[in-house]
Amino acid sequence: MSWIEELYRTYENCTNIEQTSSTNGKRARKPLLPLYHKLQNSHIEVILDGNANFIDANLIVDKNDQEIIIPYTEKSGARTTNDCPHPLCDKIQYCANDYKGKKNKYFTSYSKQLEKWANSDSSHPMVMIINKYIQKGTLCTDIVGTGKQFGKEDFDFGELLVRWKVEILGENETRCWKNQSLFKSWEQYYERQEAVQDICMVSGEKKSIALNHPNHLRNSGDSARIISSNDKSGFTFLGRFQLNNVKLNGQEEVISNQSASISAEVTQKAHSALMWLIDRQSFRNGDQVIVSWAVSGQETPDLLADSLSLFDETDEEKINEVTQFSYNDAGQTFARKLTQKIAGYKAELKDATKIVVMGLDSAGPGRLSISYYRELSNSEFLERIENWHSQMAWFFLEFFQDARDKKKKHSGYMVIAPAPRIIVEACFGKRVDDKLKKSTIERLLPCIIDKRQIPIDLVDSVVKQASNKISMELWEWERTLSVACALYRCYSIRNRNNSNKKQYTMALENERTDRDYLYGRLLAVAEYLEEKSLYLAGENRITNAARLMQRFSDQPFQTWLIIEKGLDSYKTRLQSKRPHKLFFLKNLMDEIHSKFLTGDYEKEGRLSGLYLLGYHCQRLELIQKVEKEETETELEINK
Repeated sequence: MSWIEELYRTYENCTNIEQTSSTNGKRARKPLLPLYHKLQNSHIEVILDGNANFIDANLIVDKNDQEIIIPYTEKSGARTTNDCPHPLCDKIQYCANDYKGKKNKYFTSYSKQLEKWANSDSSHPMVMIINKYIQKGTLCTDIVGTGKQFGKEDFDFGELLVRWKVEILGENETRCWKNQSLFKSWEQYYERQEAVQDICMVSGEKKSIALNHPNHLRNSGDSARIISSNDKSGFTFLGRFQLNNVKLNGQEEVISNQSASISAEVTQKAHSALMWLIDRQSFRNGDQVIVSWAVSGQETPDLLADSLSLFDETDEEKINEVTQFSYNDAGQTFARKLTQKIAGYKAELKDATKIVVMGLDSAGPGRLSISYYRELSNSEFLERIENWHSQMAWFFLEFFQDARDKKKKHSGYMVIAPAPRIIVEACFGKRVDDKLKKSTIERLLPCIIDKRQIPIDLVDSVVKQASNKISMELWEWERTLSVACALYRCYSIRNRNNSNKKQYTMALENERTDRDYLYGRLLAVAEYLEEKSLYLAGENRITNAARLMQRFSDQPFQTWLIIEKGLDSYKTRLQSKRPHKLFFLKNLMDEIHSKFLTGDYEKEGRLSGLYLLGYHCQRLELIQKVEKEETETELEINK
């Protein structure tokens, strides 16, 4: 029950926080709900005056205005289509005595419940007025009498939910779904109702026990519950707990409070806090939800965001960074920004702050399972976020639109750590199956939070994808290549058998003699030579190096001989137009060849992901450094 206790504490700590505030500058749509209230979509707004007279009715067209806060009971919150009305705002088939549609009519139960509340010590002027109007039994007649269109001809609007607006003299808030005193009135009334008293497993106090626990956690149509106990027949569970018969409000009830006795107050607050957090700062993938938060209510870094989102820079700052990119920086600017950002969070969060990470998923419509749960101190959490981003950092080609000129786009390389969503797409393609996407993200979560090793099958998968350049568009392949380098680098750093972890840098390592790394460098030089030759000839086609990349990764020696032989015609072109460049590239290939250890060059066997690191680093070195030097030389000649 640790999770529900932490959520309960979160609710208590966050009640004074701005209701719609959110992390990372975004606005949350869902508020932190008051006790015994839920969110529901409304369809018709009925306006009454202070004497319970009908004024007007309007169809709520704006979808952003439909979701409202309504009071509810445990039974009405768990209903499907039965005789369990909500106390105030409900469907026409419940509220209207003169309803004559095809739906079942439940006006008697609704009016009795509302009347009890209106006549109680915890009543509210708005409740009394709505009750007085309801007893007239003219709701449907009055709505139709407005002459407004509430649906197609012969439309049965029994399923439409009514919300009330009562214009009372001196009342500042006439909307029942926003009136704080009305919320408090229902809380006080509902807490005085007859209930089962037992020891709450969370608070340790004897309180009214919840018989049904809230749902609608992920969205308004979500019927799944984390805690449910409706196994009262068939006995799927044949354990040690037994059912108890109790009498509530004159009716026999069968309850199972032995397995989970949680007070109504605790479960309401905990589930309200969870719903608020999910809307505010969660990662969603279909039914899967992953959320992390500080129990104190303070802002925490997004667990599953990429570094761009973590740094929260302006578009102008991002554009400036990609246009001023220096390959020689080798990630130093990134490391400095990451350290500063984490230090900022450490200053905001207190030492004793607890951070909770929770994953939720459902296999069916009725049950919601906790697939992942961790509690960490703020220092542990921040250290692991920093560790993940620093070890997963690599060069990514990014595109940004100019805010002043929409037609103009800026592109360039930035050092960032990719988001898990991007990692999944890089491993399995853009059209990855939802189930595979969910399971992969669940596997990556312990790598971030528990500092576990990257699964080797994911590393192998993304290396294969990156080696198949001709199967993807250029931008997609660029991203896949960067993810492959990031994953392999992180895997290598976390490999216990790797005694030289500091060797895996983002800069080109000219003295490195690993067979795979050197073959990657050779491929990059060959591709660059072909691309330059094709560009000078005005041709736009894929290079032999790119076309044979996948075969090269499986059979490097044999494939390299084919690629090298095919370079002859391209070298001839460069000799006539860019002899100095050809001279440089030939010397570079000779230099790389000379670094192979004896026997490594001819050795058979597939290349590991390390060849992609050598390929990408050499490629960036040629693009960023050689191109820059050539441009500067041409400018000097033209002066």
